[in-house]
Amino acid sequence: DCFFKQTGGPAMLTSPLAHFPLRRLTASYRAGHPVATGITVDGHILIVEETLDEARNEHVLSIHQLKDDWRKTTIVKKSEIDFSLVDRFPDGRLLLVASRCDDDVDGTWLPNAFIYDVQGNLVNQFCLDDGIQNMQIDERGWIWVSYFDEGVYADAVTSSNGAFGLVAFDDTGEVQYKNRQYPIDDCYALNICSSKEVWFFYYSDYRFIRIDQEEDLVCEAPTIAFSQFARYDDFLLAANSDEAHLLERKGTLFESVRSIRFMTEQGNTLSGDLTMRNDLIVLATSEHLYFGRLGQRLVSLLAGK
Repeated sequence: DCFFKQTGGPAMLTSPLAHFPLRRLTASYRAGHPVATGITVDGHILIVEETLDEARNEHVLSIHQLKDDWRKTTIVKKSEIDFSLVDRFPDGRLLLVASRCDDDVDGTWLPNAFIYDVQGNLVNQFCLDDGIQNMQIDERGWIWVSYFDEGVYADAVTSSNGAFGLVAFDDTGEVQYKNRQYPIDDCYALNICSSKEVWFFYYSDYRFIRIDQEEDLVCEAPTIAFSQFARYDDFLLAANSDEAHLLERKGTLFESVRSIRFMTEQGNTLSGDLTMRNDLIVLATSEHLYFGRLGQRLVSLLAGK
């Protein structure tokens, strides 16, 4: 398990600094140019790389599914599409999504979501609208999509799906859910723990929302543009490109109780691209992936409980 170590030093949001060691994922060695990182609903880590297929002398996309020292790779044909998001359906099919999409000559959006079978064959493609911030698939196979401001406001003109800020689709691209309750200008962060526990964080209200239970949980939060967050019990570990915080829920307010610095188990500072889902934190460097989980032991040590 990971552990927190409280330290001195300058604080953000007046919160004491804590070190959060992450463990290197054994099977996460890099072989090509990184394209996307994702986490499945059952906790597998996905990385997509552009690599050179020497046998065919052409560039391909390698989609690696990782867990501890286990690694499975699916090769798909490289597309002109600039993919930035990846996830896996419960039946093993893989989904690659581009954040942006172009419009055709008739004004309709071109596809930016591509589904591949386990052998890497393209089996379906459709459009999830422009301006996608994040994408995650739940255990039913619903594709949850959040949109940043350009997607929300550009699509609002044409009454497209992105105007709702948060939308769920099935695996044919048909809409299953649209946010109609919360005034999302920009859905900064998304965490689909399951079909029964859907979290998101949005602007301009700076609120964390949990839906798909008996009653929505609506909580105010620090005015920071968090782009990723993990959750455990009444705690969130939320981060943007510059800072990370452990937040504790007190009623309908999430307050920062610690500023977080990620470290290797050897004590070296880690920096890289963060991906979080459910209670899992993944940090990608140019060479490896590092990971850790929130849990009772961690938050008890950190919060002094």
